[in-house]
Amino acid sequence: MARMIPAAISQQVTSDAEKKVFRWFRDCPGTEDWIVLHSLGIANHDTVMYGEVDFFVLAPRMGVFAIEVKGGRVSRTGGRWYFTDRYGKPSPPKARGPFEQAQEGVQSVIRDIKKRRDFEHMHIDSVLFGFGAIFPDIIFEEQGVDWEEWQVFDSRNGFDIVVFIKRLFAGTAAKWKELYGVSNFMKKLPSKQDVEYMAKLLRGDFDKRIALSIWKERSEERLIELTQEQYNCLDRLEDNPRVIVTGGAGTGKTLLAMEAAKRAAAEGERVALFCYNNQLGDWLETQMAAADSSPVYTGTFHKFMQDTVKASELHTELKQVDKGSEEFWKYQLPGLAALAIEEAMFDRIIVDEAQDLVSSDYIDVMDAALARGFVRGRWMLFGDFSMQAIYADMSGEEMLEHMEERSSFTRYKLTLNCRNTKPIGEAIRNATQYRPPREPWIRAEGRDVEFRTYSNQADQANKLRTLLKALETDKIAPHEITILSPRIRQDSVVSLLDGMSIQKHPGDGKHITFSTAQGFKGLENNVVVLVDIASYSDKQLMYVALSRARSILCVLETQAALEEYNKSTLGRMLDNG
Repeated sequence: MARMIPAAISQQVTSDAEKKVFRWFRDCPGTEDWIVLHSLGIANHDTVMYGEVDFFVLAPRMGVFAIEVKGGRVSRTGGRWYFTDRYGKPSPPKARGPFEQAQEGVQSVIRDIKKRRDFEHMHIDSVLFGFGAIFPDIIFEEQGVDWEEWQVFDSRNGFDIVVFIKRLFAGTAAKWKELYGVSNFMKKLPSKQDVEYMAKLLRGDFDKRIALSIWKERSEERLIELTQEQYNCLDRLEDNPRVIVTGGAGTGKTLLAMEAAKRAAAEGERVALFCYNNQLGDWLETQMAAADSSPVYTGTFHKFMQDTVKASELHTELKQVDKGSEEFWKYQLPGLAALAIEEAMFDRIIVDEAQDLVSSDYIDVMDAALARGFVRGRWMLFGDFSMQAIYADMSGEEMLEHMEERSSFTRYKLTLNCRNTKPIGEAIRNATQYRPPREPWIRAEGRDVEFRTYSNQADQANKLRTLLKALETDKIAPHEITILSPRIRQDSVVSLLDGMSIQKHPGDGKHITFSTAQGFKGLENNVVVLVDIASYSDKQLMYVALSRARSILCVLETQAALEEYNKSTLGRMLDNG
């Protein structure tokens, strides 16, 4: 059985004769060392711009042979060849017959091999080569000056392709012995190694990886399209004064919150756009400042409360409390802010990452600041109440129940992930056992997530340097890369990267940035490198961390973390049957 390259005949091949001959070469005993190339294209053909050999046979201890296959009816009139398939469909007449095509093909291929062979294989310059034609559907008894009888294989020969190639070898060898003499003839016969080498030159295996920059661009284009789809939900919710929009990471909640704020501001409403995280608040403020219509206030809810108290007669109270305590931020500051607000400040409140701001004390502040109060006023809350409530004292279900006690509202669920690619989505599900609300959860294709295992901090630092260098080589701009860690910077591997400019996110827009995974909640970047992963046990934190990457995600993990991830992946596969 010969080794066929390609291993299976293409579905685009319509010739039944070629399919038949392909099976003969593939299945015939006695061809174990042969390599047969099917439909070998010839870019540097002797007589035409681009040629093709139906079958190119490389047989050790014999030679290389070009074979043309012509099925159905064959005729020649006035020097032109005519071919009609078994169904009566004719092909355009040709001035060059099958023997001429095969001869020109093998000569062109041999010339190309000579151009590209290395010094070690100089001897294949004079390898024995020949050509022939196969007519599986007819008896071909014609005589011609451009072929010999032994170069013909027709319906009388059955399917023993080995006999034909041996006959080609014998006939070609007889001619070559006349030219070169018997003593030098054996030098013309290729070894098994020669055959392997020539096959590699003509149709060798290769694997050229798509550049990371191309993956990123393709993913970005698709994700932008999906994000535009999400905006339709705002049109459907336009007539609802109070709405809670829920959705997992990457479903576009932040972008929708921004768009809703712009639309309301454009209508002349006094709008507040609140969030929890400082980094997200700074980013939102920057983005909204550049908008044609922007909210009256954009930023963190805690900064709003502090500014409100400072501007009131209660500002002296701030000096008398411990601002570093959890009690201050959760209870004392909201209590002071609610008292400091004397009249409604906003016509509409929009909250991003709302799962971090649902509590009685915080809602009391919103109630005081909102026209018509929280019960009858206009507000929109965007949040992931299932997987990202990492700062909350209540479960997501308890938060929603609490909201129902405070007011009536419309619920809307986002189910399409428009941030992450499919491989990133799979990593999220494997590590956290997250169950998306529906399939397909993610539509954008992308590059596989890259996991690298480290043994100690020094090893991790070396692997991180290598990874960042590879990203630079692949033309990824530094500002498109964010390194995330569950640890603060001084405890992270990033602290060991001497000589590398890595800025605190968001940086100056020119360098790689760093952030804790917790602090990056609600944000994203094209490329995220997740470091210092010793465990995946904190499912909510890992969900946040893994879902920050838009196009490319790389993870540096310990061996223990790898085993934990693999066990989780196996468990998910078993659960899915």
